[in-house]
Amino acid sequence: MSELKEIAIAIARIVLGMIVLIQWLVALVFIDYISTIGGFYSDKIAAAYVDSYDNGYAQTYDVGYQETYSEAYDKGYDKGYEIGLETGSKEGVARRVELSNPTHKEMREFLARDKTDTNPFITGEYVSFDFAVELNTNAELEGIRAAFVTVIFSEKRHGIVAFETIDKGLIFIEPQTDREAELVIGESYWRSVGGTSPTDYDDTVVKIQIIW
Repeated sequence: MSELKEIAIAIARIVLGMIVLIQWLVALVFIDYISTIGGFYSDKIAAAYVDSYDNGYAQTYDVGYQETYSEAYDKGYDKGYEIGLETGSKEGVARRVELSNPTHKEMREFLARDKTDTNPFITGEYVSFDFAVELNTNAELEGIRAAFVTVIFSEKRHGIVAFETIDKGLIFIEPQTDREAELVIGESYWRSVGGTSPTDYDDTVVKIQIIW
């Protein structure tokens, strides 16, 4: 009787051991499956994140660029219109007819008198286009014909002024320094006025727009 009991206990232990072994194998397979699935989905999530980021960046950059470009254009147009209207109402329409091209000496003498270059640059308030508008306006108030010039880079734009001198032809002026600029498509703008290329953007001249 005792022998049967011992056999039964031995069999029970064997069965219990097999059950534990089977459970352990099932758990191992499940863990491996989860890790595989997890890795698969992690890769998919990572890929989706990168793709979404790229698409989102491209879309928001494009929208943001268009909005800021439009805002800047409107601001410049409104300001130019306001200055032109104010100047016209004070000086009269005939004042525009009296404008004439200066000699190179007359241009340099005007720049020496003018104080636009002493104004402080204030980001978002008084920038390159403001310098250009003020210098252009001051020149025409003295009867000197001047042009508003937009220098276009790959990602930015910059406002300067031009004079058609009688003796030395077209001269570009950087209104923040009164230095003459030799604009060449494909070359650095700031180097042309004796400075160094900025580190935060490419100042290679892509296009030049002149408005008389």
